[in-house]
Amino acid sequence: MKKIKDLMKHPLFSGSAIMFVGSMGANAINYLYHLIMGRLLGPVEYGILASLYSIMYLISIIPSSASVSIVKYISSSKSINVYSVYSEINKFIFKISLIISLLILFSSKVIANFLNIDNLLSIILLAPVLFLSLVTLVNQATSQGLIKFVGHIVPNLISSVFKLLLGIFFIYIGWSVAGAMFAVTIGALFAYFYSFNFIKKHISKTKLRKIDIMPFIRYSAPVLLQSLAFTSIFTIDVMLAKHFLDPFSAGIYAALSTLGKIIFFATSPVTATMFPVISKRISLKQEYKKIFFLSLLATFAIAFVITCFYWIFPNIAIGVLYGREYISAKTDLVWMGFFILFYTLSNLIVNFFLSIGKLKIVIIPILAALIQILVIWTNHDSITEIIQISFYTTLTMFILLIGYTGYNLIYEPKRL
Repeated sequence: MKKIKDLMKHPLFSGSAIMFVGSMGANAINYLYHLIMGRLLGPVEYGILASLYSIMYLISIIPSSASVSIVKYISSSKSINVYSVYSEINKFIFKISLIISLLILFSSKVIANFLNIDNLLSIILLAPVLFLSLVTLVNQATSQGLIKFVGHIVPNLISSVFKLLLGIFFIYIGWSVAGAMFAVTIGALFAYFYSFNFIKKHISKTKLRKIDIMPFIRYSAPVLLQSLAFTSIFTIDVMLAKHFLDPFSAGIYAALSTLGKIIFFATSPVTATMFPVISKRISLKQEYKKIFFLSLLATFAIAFVITCFYWIFPNIAIGVLYGREYISAKTDLVWMGFFILFYTLSNLIVNFFLSIGKLKIVIIPILAALIQILVIWTNHDSITEIIQISFYTTLTMFILLIGYTGYNLIYEPKRL
């Protein structure tokens, strides 16, 4: 009984519980959103919406990669410095977010041409969505660094609910993909208001101290490359499918990608909780390897169960969730499942090494992302071919990361 109580008090358990319940709630709404959008829009227009989401994921990498650094620096800061650290980082990310949003506006025609999208408004709406999401992200990452996981989770729930309900309404009145994007914009606005008020309540305003954010920026650079690599791996395939495949096949691929991402988002609370807990233990010179191995085991278990379901029941997974229009995707679903399974495990391993300050690890996912783009660009005849290229890329990346992990955690300490 005492062991159970101790387990429940453990920060990895309690934090994971909050992150898991909240993230699963937000992810469930997000997937309901994609499933409903897929049914309401049909494969062709849903392919457009999914490619827009891929752009959002990809472009938001630059500021969002800073979220890992924010968590690390907030979680290891002395309480008297937290407000000063938050203020400096907030100003820095605000400027970057503004620049990115303006670049989106100016390059909207180029993006539309590459993705074969006729409706320019859908592209233009990416700008305010990205700006609001990125400034909200600073507040969420700060909450996570303070181990106040509610402040990280609730904005996601707010954004998800608004974009679902308003998205259905706007499509119902005939606004199509542009309506879905407008709903996302409104949801992002309300999420920002909540996150801003949450931070005001949980960070005491102290006298601003001179904070040198250059260490933050230097740490963010390899994290940026890591985020760029991992986000590219599970978004660039959708964009290239939209560019190279016919509109119907691109929509089918988008549905497969969304189903695959269920694996990643179902396991993401474990990684999100592991990072600040290990970072804190490192700063206190406490043992941390056990937390990593538990996190890896939990991530594998969740990912493997979902992948097996896709393997055994592809008709149910696709037919029930997306409808018969998408049923031709069933033969490729298991490939997508294993692609994201190895992607998810690789992501957790890299995040672990970043949390303990070993930054050279980012070289492996960067190479994997570049290889994936190059091979898909030259080989893209079918949905199956694109997915299998991504699968073999992430499998190779995982094998290399396991070798790196074994050397750093087992062989090297023994040698010393």
